[in-house]
Amino acid sequence: MTNEKVSVSTRETGRRPTRNKYNANGRRVDGYWFASDSEAKRYEQLKIMVEEGMIDKLELQPEYKIMLKNQHITTYRGDFRYAVLDDMGRIKKVVLEDVKGMVTDVYLIKKKLVEAEYGIKIIEIPASKVNQWAGITP
Repeated sequence: MTNEKVSVSTRETGRRPTRNKYNANGRRVDGYWFASDSEAKRYEQLKIMVEEGMIDKLELQPEYKIMLKNQHITTYRGDFRYAVLDDMGRIKKVVLEDVKGMVTDVYLIKKKLVEAEYGIKIIEIPASKVNQWAGITP
């Protein structure tokens, strides 16, 4: 399987937000703005895993619409989605990750709704432990 370019669904505006919530120090990598240093670090780790053929189809900011009775309620936006590959280059599973410095009540509700509606599990990576995730997929 060939490695595809990183795709970005949102936040590729080219300009830096004026203020970051929770006082996180964001930074730009490869022209993409990341809300925190930890999120940027995880992106760099995942890029290496793409180059090594461990993962493929890396996406930034994948969105999941949360609907109720055919009405759009809100949108959950994860940090990364990618396919984990086996030794033969076949997709074993798709992973949705969220690097979290602070877990809010709103996030917990959105997480439960997305997991129930889409039948997926959101992998949370604590911002304080992102360095331990180098070369690791869940």
